[in-house]
Amino acid sequence: MLALTAFGALHYDLVGPSAAPVVCMLHSLTSDSGMWAEQVPALLTAGYQVLRIDMRGHGGSSATAGEYRIDELAADVVRVLDQLGLSAVHLVGLSIGGMIGQALAANHPQRLASLVACATTAKWDGDSAMMHRRLAAVRASGSLDPIVDDAMTQRYSPALRERRPLRWRALRETFLGTSLSGYFGCMHAVLNHDVSRLLPSVRVPVLVVAGSDDPVTPPAANRTIAAAVPGARYEEISGGRHFLNVEFDDIFNRLLLDWLASQGDR
Repeated sequence: MLALTAFGALHYDLVGPSAAPVVCMLHSLTSDSGMWAEQVPALLTAGYQVLRIDMRGHGGSSATAGEYRIDELAADVVRVLDQLGLSAVHLVGLSIGGMIGQALAANHPQRLASLVACATTAKWDGDSAMMHRRLAAVRASGSLDPIVDDAMTQRYSPALRERRPLRWRALRETFLGTSLSGYFGCMHAVLNHDVSRLLPSVRVPVLVVAGSDDPVTPPAANRTIAAAVPGARYEEISGGRHFLNVEFDDIFNRLLLDWLASQGDR
């Protein structure tokens, strides 16, 4: 399904019983809604609706040239919710998806029943030199090929490739399928993201989930979010890298379902 906007179309899918609470899932940079494949069956079995949105320039959504901002990407989510007539959702976002989720919690709190912010940060203070090297490599080659293997190593341990080679290959192909406009635009959004000063005013229930071995958004960055948001809860998955929901799906799903059940609408 598509939501039409001034810049183009946003692709999304919504599955599950129509009267059930909605869990909205936002993916990472150079990914798409398919990164949540391990979570959808568990959520449907538990009786939720699942809404997955492809960020602009990713998956089936239109790409526009130029620099994106996290607030713009958050407004895209609100557009989809408005089109569907959804007043509030439980939002789950990973990496840039978690950045968008924080912006929604701060600036559109009425649209969130709760937030699960995964493998993310309140302000980009990670390895900026690495990010700029990647930007330069992609610009020079006109392709994401020079950076994909290093990124896959940051996202998953070698064990995932050995245990689930087809899934690993599919995730790699999704990375390479990201439009260059989407990549450049979202990299700008990430590098300029800073919602830290707004977090103490957030009143949305928040769960922060980090991977102990995540080199992109390490545990300290995630603990900072949990410490800043009043009443937020922090969980850490041992051995998890950046895509902890894929490699440690059983643990992640248990944390997610327990959190959703604690919010009182299941």
